[in-house]
Amino acid sequence: MMTFTGIVAQAENAPYAQLADLTGPGAVLVLAPHPDDESLAMGGAIAAASAAGHRVHIAVVSDGVLSHPRSRAYPAAALSALRRAEVEAAVRVLTEGREAPIWLGYPDQDTPDDPGSFSEVETRLRPHLGEVTAIWTTWNGDPHSDHQRVWRLARSMADRLACAMFACPVWGRVQTPVAGASSIGLRRFQTAAFRDLKARAVAAHVSQMTGLIDDDPSGFRMPQNLAAHFVVADEIFIPA
Repeated sequence: MMTFTGIVAQAENAPYAQLADLTGPGAVLVLAPHPDDESLAMGGAIAAASAAGHRVHIAVVSDGVLSHPRSRAYPAAALSALRRAEVEAAVRVLTEGREAPIWLGYPDQDTPDDPGSFSEVETRLRPHLGEVTAIWTTWNGDPHSDHQRVWRLARSMADRLACAMFACPVWGRVQTPVAGASSIGLRRFQTAAFRDLKARAVAAHVSQMTGLIDDDPSGFRMPQNLAAHFVVADEIFIPA
């Protein structure tokens, strides 16, 4: 039986956010720590924003290759290529072909976490930043080092761009959140109109959602009931 943390109960009683509250008038920059975080955490909102005419620039920060570190069939380079293809497919679904992800390709569990590296990422993303009025990323309460690092990256960029920032919990929904992470101002975004697209986007991450990679007993596979939760539950946005 799946047990949720208090953040899920808090979200069930939280006020709804309108799309404009989350996007502002311009473009959105999504900073996803790994391929699949964009679909799980905020796939419905990405679909809604794109359908409403906002540019949604989806930057995937790490290559995600540590999901199956001992696979011989999919060594690091092959798994990186697979996960890149999966996120490209997922973003095509969510934006109905209007956007393609920006692949930054930093090593899994070694994403940028210092001012110099933040500046490097910003330089790489500069062609996409001109009209950004909001940044969406994962929550610093997620007990995963890359999620916390990318939250700090997003916070640095939001400060420099003077734009809004929202954090969307992934693992903090089912694992004890990191102490001190704020949930003040939490709002939920109703995704019912976009659940079919979100379901297809989540399913596009075949390496994570199925037993495709079957030669690494330590490899990750998303539990089916947890994947279903992310599809049917409203998304959680926490201002940061």
